[in-house]
Amino acid sequence: MAAGCVPSGGMSAELSPFIREGRLVSLPARQARRRVVLAHIAQACFERDVVYDESTVDERLRRWCEGGAVDHVTVRRYLIEAELMARADGRYCRNALALPYPNTAERYVESMGLS
Repeated sequence: MAAGCVPSGGMSAELSPFIREGRLVSLPARQARRRVVLAHIAQACFERDVVYDESTVDERLRRWCEGGAVDHVTVRRYLIEAELMARADGRYCRNALALPYPNTAERYVESMGLS
């Protein structure tokens, strides 16, 4: 479903208070319920082993947040914190192993401000 990124019908009762007409209207306060909602969004918007740049992630999450009480940056941050997506060097993926992490030498050079 990642291509369209906005779901169509067939939503569980647990999601329906927070997602209406394919839009995220609010996020649950309870962390366990929030994780269910975020997992639904991650699965609907992003293929597991595809690496996305930040602008693509933002564009897809904006569609979910249009007209709701939650902004796309907050959703992106929660996806990372819940480890439903991983981020490295401005790239995002549902599978952290697909991201190009810098090796030890690259991290050392970067830490010195020489990159």
